[in-house]
Amino acid sequence: MWWRSLWILIACWLLCAHFVRYEQINFAIPFAIVPLALCFNSVYLLRLLQVLLFVSVFTVWGVTTIEAIQMRLAQEAPWLRLSFIMMAVMLFTLGAIICGNGILRIRRQKSPWGNSPIR
Repeated sequence: MWWRSLWILIACWLLCAHFVRYEQINFAIPFAIVPLALCFNSVYLLRLLQVLLFVSVFTVWGVTTIEAIQMRLAQEAPWLRLSFIMMAVMLFTLGAIICGNGILRIRRQKSPWGNSPIR
């Protein structure tokens, strides 16, 4: 289970590094702190983290990809490698979201309450 948490941690830190690069510290600090939600045994916090990562795939990585490709095209520079790298980052983040589902499944199996909605 530790590697599932590591995927989520790295995905959040990639977002944090992205915001630090553009000097947006107000967005970087929450992404550096939000993986602490994995320490709590709360389904709701983990789902919130998954939603945050899912939204960031489109609002952060998607927008950054489009802007960077447009900049490369305007400069008549190669852009295909950039698109593959950004696609890999987006797929990695989506993989981290899927790993979160595995964390929930393992927690349900270890929980004395099973699939009870009250935890």
